[in-house]
Amino acid sequence: MGPTQALAQRITETHFDALSGEAATVASQALLDFLGVTLAGAGEPLATMLQAQIADEGGHPQASVLGTALSVSVRQAALANGAAGHAHDYDDVHDAMIGHPTVPVAPAVLALAEHLGSSGADVIAAYCAGVDTECILGRYAGPGHYARGWHATATLGSLGAAAASARLLGLDVEHTAAALGIAATQAAGLKSQFGTMCKPLHAGHAAATGVEAAQLAARGFTSRPDVLEAHQGFMSTLSDAASLDRFFSALATREFVPDICFKYHAACYLTHSAIEAALQLKRLEKLKPRQVEAVDVWVNAGHFDVCNIAAPVTGLEAKFSLRFTVAMALAGEDTASIELFTDALTRRRDLVALRDRVTVHAHERARPETRVRIRTADGRSLETEANVAIPATDLDTQWQRLAEKFHTLADPLIGGDAADTVEDGCRRLPDMDGVAALAAALRPAALGQRRSA
Repeated sequence: MGPTQALAQRITETHFDALSGEAATVASQALLDFLGVTLAGAGEPLATMLQAQIADEGGHPQASVLGTALSVSVRQAALANGAAGHAHDYDDVHDAMIGHPTVPVAPAVLALAEHLGSSGADVIAAYCAGVDTECILGRYAGPGHYARGWHATATLGSLGAAAASARLLGLDVEHTAAALGIAATQAAGLKSQFGTMCKPLHAGHAAATGVEAAQLAARGFTSRPDVLEAHQGFMSTLSDAASLDRFFSALATREFVPDICFKYHAACYLTHSAIEAALQLKRLEKLKPRQVEAVDVWVNAGHFDVCNIAAPVTGLEAKFSLRFTVAMALAGEDTASIELFTDALTRRRDLVALRDRVTVHAHERARPETRVRIRTADGRSLETEANVAIPATDLDTQWQRLAEKFHTLADPLIGGDAADTVEDGCRRLPDMDGVAALAAALRPAALGQRRSA
């Protein structure tokens, strides 16, 4: 059995009862985190533009645009919610896919589940099937896919969303493989768009593409049954070093969801280790910005193509600037605050001056840690390392941190009582009959708070 058929078979065999308790818990946590960042992103200009476009198009009221009063088609909801979920670049990440696993998959699953009336257990199983698919394909493609300029959240995410949607629809192996093929031929997204509205659009497009692919496959729409491995197929076209050995090794891995890493800074994930290292030195030495003479940051060379905008001029660009985010950390700014990343912030003289004292270097050899060295005005040299890409093992503490993050984002928009309802629903998701109550609680407390397109 080739990769496409083998992966399709794995997707069809993903059932809630076969998941580990850890996978089910982290899946619920990831969905709570997604709902929080999506609510926060639903009022961003890129999101409201999409909402207005969708409202102009019209569509059957099948699923909710989170954070608004809109009810639209499943595909439209997946598009809008995926883009909003990635608007602040505050959503989770996974090393296996070199991207954001939840934001392409969750919008497709939640919109389709709301339309179908699927149970919470089925939502979790479908979500896990989608994330596993992204990660298996990430291992199959290898780092060359991302290095060539493809945004894996967009490309692999399209197939992850298709896998999750196919699982929720109960498609068999043949139709699931077709869904993967339909998504694969539409998968796209360029890393050169980082720092623009197009990066969040990637996530929304992936979610919409995936759910539509599964719906079309369910109707009998056909595709190559070997789209992944075919000559001029997905892997040979989008990766220069795809490996069948890596694919089958990944396929044999029980589950990938427990290795999701969550974000606690509202910027590109590849800046987080540098932020954490800078914060460690600041706290340990009680450093003031005026004491910082120079800062050197060592990262892997791949960071230069992702998050090394040297002199950002917009809030979005600031999220992809190692120099600026390190300066923010050393200046005592709250990098967890989504409101902080504005165009005006990039023009603040004190931050610009501190940014210009930061130099970014490439490690001589790739390594997981980011190293930060600070030279102080009195001649001291302070140095430490950090690596945020280590999945949590204490899931109770992770629940607490994610709940705090969720309430910080959601309470001002839907009210504390509604936010409590959503948090409780995510904790009890395996036992819930459906997600309609969650969708209802995610509407703004006062519809005037959010433009409803």
